[in-house]
Amino acid sequence: MKPTLSLLLLAATCLSSHAIGEWRVLKDGEGGQIRARFEGVQKDKYLLRRESDGKLFEVSPGMLMGEDRTSFDAQAKQLSEELAKLSKMAGYALFSGTPFEVRQASEIAAVLHLDQESKTKHCASWRAYTGDSYRLFGARPYSVALYADQEGNASILSAVFSNKGDFKSTMGQGEKHFEGKSEADEASLAKAMAADEQTVLSSITAALGQPKMEHFGDSRKTRKKVMRWDWNGHSLILSNQEGEYVSLSIVPLQLADAGGKTARVKDGDIRKQLAEDIVKMDNGDVYLGQIPMVNQGPKGYCVPATFERAMRTAGIEADMYLLAMIGKSGMGGGTSVEYLLDEVRQQVRSKGRRTEDKSVKELRVRDVKGYIDKGIPVMWTMRSLKPYNETANANTARRSSVVDWPGWAAEIAAKAAEVVKQESEQDAHHICMIVGYNEKTNELAVSDSWGASYERRWVPTTVANWASSGGLFMILP
Repeated sequence: MKPTLSLLLLAATCLSSHAIGEWRVLKDGEGGQIRARFEGVQKDKYLLRRESDGKLFEVSPGMLMGEDRTSFDAQAKQLSEELAKLSKMAGYALFSGTPFEVRQASEIAAVLHLDQESKTKHCASWRAYTGDSYRLFGARPYSVALYADQEGNASILSAVFSNKGDFKSTMGQGEKHFEGKSEADEASLAKAMAADEQTVLSSITAALGQPKMEHFGDSRKTRKKVMRWDWNGHSLILSNQEGEYVSLSIVPLQLADAGGKTARVKDGDIRKQLAEDIVKMDNGDVYLGQIPMVNQGPKGYCVPATFERAMRTAGIEADMYLLAMIGKSGMGGGTSVEYLLDEVRQQVRSKGRRTEDKSVKELRVRDVKGYIDKGIPVMWTMRSLKPYNETANANTARRSSVVDWPGWAAEIAAKAAEVVKQESEQDAHHICMIVGYNEKTNELAVSDSWGASYERRWVPTTVANWASSGGLFMILP
């Protein structure tokens, strides 16, 4: 019979083995055997991994005997010594004796001083746009992002060092993004990227030795040559994408072994999840309540940030920095929707999903209702003009105290009529998500990739239409 976790623990005193590379053949008292290897320490227990299914299980050191105890004790001692060295090189107590996949992301976020960016029923994320004094492996990351799965375990840590979106940028965050500019040039960016890569490379090599050269990524366009180190269930991936960015990712060993290719989520599971995430209120509001937030920060990454949010909602892993590279963004981070759409379509197809895009001359509730009713967010091209934002901010702030909804509908319609009399400038081009509607008040709920304050703003459809560029794009289950 195949040994279960409880059986393994109960029979640990009877375990015997012989070494086969990194794996050991463990035999239990009933004659069964498994191949397992040491994967770390959790409190006072050793963590072992079964080769057959990749699952982790715990064993108390005192329950091991002979060569098993000797081998695992030696590995635990070596791990402790390497852990201290790694933490010193990183500048933070970033690493643990526990493999990355079963580490609580909130603990890592606290160590790295990351603020929570998003939390839904299905995932969570933390992010920091750092200052000049922040150092990770000796270099300044402009952005540090951490993602967690449904159980709160870390799934990926991503630090982006010198890059064309952040380097020498004076752009603001949120609505103020359109007020700044990038002062970077290709030569100065290349010099900064080379310096950052060398600093991080030297720090990690001093702790873990020389890296392996591999290719990593989930699609043809996103696959890149990287340097890889493995340590105690953590894979460190260092990448320098010429003219784009230098990044360091820490991922579970299994993801690195798969070359960065993530598993496909079943269509039926996603459709069920999307439907369950729809919120319907008594006042007529219908909106999507579990859209992950991605804060694009002080750069023109509204396109890749919005696409990352939509892809993650559809069960497809994505990263706005990789998407920005595909979109052929210029210095400062502006991204071409056309280039990016081609890659998104390819990635979506590879995960068994479909895409749909269309252009509307006049934006109305009925253009988005059918998608929202299925739990699908609608990406929308528009112009983030001052009258639009003032209307969205003011209306959203007042909505929580509204009692007379027919009166509210009449009030906002009158104010919207004044807004749309103004000339609509061809400026501040932007993309965001329509995540809800209210047919009774003729409003749309709009979500911008600018952080929690912009998760859901309500705007009259007439004002949205006034600011609209007319493009809609959806990822369908």
